[in-house]
Amino acid sequence: MSNYLVKPLITLLLVCFIGYFLVVIKEKFYLKNHIILIDHEVEPDLLENIDIKHFMLGATEIMAGDEVKIKMDNLASVRGTVLGIIKQENSIALLTNTKGVTNLKVSSIRKLKVISRYGKFFAKF
Repeated sequence: MSNYLVKPLITLLLVCFIGYFLVVIKEKFYLKNHIILIDHEVEPDLLENIDIKHFMLGATEIMAGDEVKIKMDNLASVRGTVLGIIKQENSIALLTNTKGVTNLKVSSIRKLKVISRYGKFFAKF
């Protein structure tokens, strides 16, 4: 009885490990080629307007793909993924789950906290 149960479970375990390994290799490839995966549909015109994808805001280093939480001057809180900076408008393009893409003026940012860095998992390799 246990032979009939052990063999399929070992097969499923091996398939899970192989699948995980392939996903990690794919993410490593995207990170190496500077490709950022975005779950939402973004207009190409907006992405063309983004000038800077790696920048410093105060003492915090931010890159495109980082997930951040921003508190504004009016005490509103916004959480999303950084797409970059639009230099002409002096604003940060942020992809949020609820509003889509929003441009936040740098001068109205009160506090910025990086929740997760894009590709941080691979920093040790």
